[in-house]
Amino acid sequence: MKLDELYRDHVARVAADTQKALEAAARAGQEFDGVVFHAGGELLVHRDDQPYLFRPDFHFARWVPLAGDDHLIAFTPGETPKLIRVVPRDYWYEAPLPPAVELDGLFDVHVVEDVDAAVEFLGDHGRHAFVGADDDVLEALGMEIDAAEPDALMAHLDWSRGAKTAYEVACIRAASERAAKGHAAVREGVAARRSERDLHFDYLRAAALVENEVPYPAIIGWDANAAVLHYTRKDMAAPDPGGVLLIDAGATVNGYASDITRTYATDAAPSLFVELLDGMDALQRELVEAVGPGVPYVELHQRAVQGVAALLAETGILKIGVDEAVERGWGSIFLPHGLGHHLGLQVHDVGGRQAGPDGGTVDPPEQFPHLRTTRDLAAGHVVTIEPGLYFVPMLLDPRRDGADADAVDWSKVDTLIPYGGIRIEDDVLVTAEGREDLSRPACPGHQST
Repeated sequence: MKLDELYRDHVARVAADTQKALEAAARAGQEFDGVVFHAGGELLVHRDDQPYLFRPDFHFARWVPLAGDDHLIAFTPGETPKLIRVVPRDYWYEAPLPPAVELDGLFDVHVVEDVDAAVEFLGDHGRHAFVGADDDVLEALGMEIDAAEPDALMAHLDWSRGAKTAYEVACIRAASERAAKGHAAVREGVAARRSERDLHFDYLRAAALVENEVPYPAIIGWDANAAVLHYTRKDMAAPDPGGVLLIDAGATVNGYASDITRTYATDAAPSLFVELLDGMDALQRELVEAVGPGVPYVELHQRAVQGVAALLAETGILKIGVDEAVERGWGSIFLPHGLGHHLGLQVHDVGGRQAGPDGGTVDPPEQFPHLRTTRDLAAGHVVTIEPGLYFVPMLLDPRRDGADADAVDWSKVDTLIPYGGIRIEDDVLVTAEGREDLSRPACPGHQST
């Protein structure tokens, strides 16, 4: 199906999800005639006239991929949704582009010049709930403060975003393919040991992106910088020794994100590191193959921790058995983050720790506090699978003189610390039969370097 056809079905699904959310809110005693979604307003830096980077409210963005701020959607069950599009008449800035999908027949579209005109056109909607962050817009629409994102409504809206429509999957797949072009350019620059900043520009150019179009600041780190989980500095100097390059970078299509990580080793990396890199790629492939409907994500993370511990034991870095290593916390020292997260309009998409459509939270196990997803997987979910293995001095040093210091071959650790670590990440769709890897077909692993 063409994207416009997928989008038509998508809007019908979003409308149905919103109506179900209204019904659930009514059962919880929060009764509304409909919902107004606000794209959000531009925010200025304190005591300055420069705005922060604008990103639309994600629940608004689920309805329509529309650039610019202050648009409104009014949804009332049984009626065609109203879309009030704000297109300023302004010679200082360009007008926002129209959406890349066909809106005819899906919305009652009206174009106005500013948010005041949008509110005036929409009129009093005091019986509607409001989804957005601007209390001034809420008040101007005649709403009370308790209409702002009521808990029962938001729980159902957040939960429903977990299962992606075919349109959303197509956008994420396209975002993965776009990011893969940037990753290919970086892969070519690794052997030449180009600087982090040069590789960053290579990535943007190849993916045809500018800075405000990436879903998150790209992580491009040589050697020890690869062990900084959210490293974004991007040094201008050539790497020394230039043995390992980690790149974690994505792209967006119609607001939907991809999130891909690769780690590459050059001939300056120790053979032990290359052995670990091969092992981590094999582990990541096993974890991707374990994705499927009904699979508890927590169990996938536990398998990742055990896999990392097994690899460390096999290479002699750990001198104890796998079960003992996990029990004593060594797996989480070398893998200090969660296995991954839900992915969609947000890189760390909503609902990953949600207990059910009515809300509630499932906290991660105490030993894995940074795990972002505790929800069982279901068909339509898109998640990242990103095991890592890092040599982080601030995590390792306190254990050098501890009671279990003899569990580690510290000479091997010290050899590897200058090379940072490994992370390999792909974006995976849960299907009714199992899974589809949305990113690996377009973005090969490190063996292709």
